[in-house]
Amino acid sequence: MTSAPTDAMTGNGASRPLVEGPDWCEPGLLARAGRYPLAVEAPVMAAVNMLVPGVSTVTRYARYYSLYWALAAHAEDVGLDRDACRQLIRRAEVGMARISQAYDESDHPLGLAHGVDALARLGPDAGAEFSVADATGSRSYSPRVWGFWSQYNGPSGALGTVTMDGGALRPGRHPCPLRITEMYAPLIAAAERGAGLALPSAALGRLSLQQDEDTPDLEPLGAVLSATVGGRHDPEAWTGDDRTRRATLRILARSWQLNPDADTWMAAFAAGVAYGSATREDPLLAGEERTAAWRGVVLRHHSVGAWRHLWAALVNEVRDAENPSRGHLHEWIAGQLPGGTVADFEAGLPPVVDGQGDPMPAEEALLGDDAGVVTDVALLLLGARRLDSLTGLTLRTFKGRRPTYLDPTWVAQLRREFAQRPVAELGRRLVDDMLAQSRRVALRKVVINSDGTISLFSRLHERNGLYFADSSEGSGNIGLRVHQLAEIAVQVGLLTPDPEEPVTPLGRQLLEVPA
Repeated sequence: MTSAPTDAMTGNGASRPLVEGPDWCEPGLLARAGRYPLAVEAPVMAAVNMLVPGVSTVTRYARYYSLYWALAAHAEDVGLDRDACRQLIRRAEVGMARISQAYDESDHPLGLAHGVDALARLGPDAGAEFSVADATGSRSYSPRVWGFWSQYNGPSGALGTVTMDGGALRPGRHPCPLRITEMYAPLIAAAERGAGLALPSAALGRLSLQQDEDTPDLEPLGAVLSATVGGRHDPEAWTGDDRTRRATLRILARSWQLNPDADTWMAAFAAGVAYGSATREDPLLAGEERTAAWRGVVLRHHSVGAWRHLWAALVNEVRDAENPSRGHLHEWIAGQLPGGTVADFEAGLPPVVDGQGDPMPAEEALLGDDAGVVTDVALLLLGARRLDSLTGLTLRTFKGRRPTYLDPTWVAQLRREFAQRPVAELGRRLVDDMLAQSRRVALRKVVINSDGTISLFSRLHERNGLYFADSSEGSGNIGLRVHQLAEIAVQVGLLTPDPEEPVTPLGRQLLEVPA
């Protein structure tokens, strides 16, 4: 949220008459939509970054890991510099999109390759597809200079398949197997010397995403992901990131085995690590210390989602109302919360632990019967209550490395302060805290541009005590990379989406999980 004075505020939030001009002066203040307006996500994102190295929320395909692996090996062999690597990457990515366009089905669970939509929109001539790779601006397949490599750069470095040397791609600590470089040789040759692809082609067609048979890149990628050589894991031969990724894969595989009725990978994972007694009774889960860390992450994730959803609802109210003030927002939230005290409200919430002291899925119960703002406030209170029952690494991960605004410790203080006061008063305080935090975050992100203009990253603004919003906020929660890790594990043959056989024989061998 940002604040600035103005002389007049009339009309609704969509059209406010403002003083314009002078015509010879460019606007000096540029308001842009900001990400993470309350900054409540950082502790969870930091923990996930440590627990799932080598995978991100935008790395969807195993095939692209092997593509960049092969490109890095080729770049080293022929001595490509930074600019040559960038051109080769862009052309190879367009080639992959064209191959997927020709050979893959749009309704397949894997979907289509990165850039297919852009290729369809731009419509380059057959055999001249690389024109959209060499182009810039509206005729380019990607607005990013490095294309989709921007998404796989960090994860590939964490996996050890690719490193950067002076801006040029080079193989990482794992040399690219010859079978992978040979697999991509036809595409690399076309990208270096041609104007496009000559399709149909059996050699290029085998690079499509939706293959019925295993391709040469899957076994080496499975070995890197599972931190194994020759089917065995030697902890001393791998980095800490490798061992952590392997541990998370094992936890995911075991959770999927133990919860065959789960609807999603994330639901199975949460049931395995966050709730119940499996983390102390199952030998695999109990033997992995990262299980305790994941429990803290999954439980904190609910508080993050509640803040994001509540803030999105507030911003939508600002957009829908006419000249809303802070008092209006107080009335809005108070009108959606029940009567009675906070203590009375908490008494009606599900318990967070069972008789054995194991966490119960209280948050899941509330989300199954979502009541909007009421559910958000309830989830925040449950998060504060979790502080009393969590211990050790789980508690440390749940709390984060240091106290932050709006974290569970913050809410716990409000819970004590407002216990015997009306829930509506707590709601008004939450509004005040969100507005204050959004302003802090926006001011922290201020950028003074080279032309002297100032960029403010915020959707919500305040002028003379009235609020308006440029656009709506996203209300969804952040990702934990569990889905992406599971999908990549399926692609390389370690897991399956079939609850009857959740882990493949290869996966049981490499990950050392029981049958």
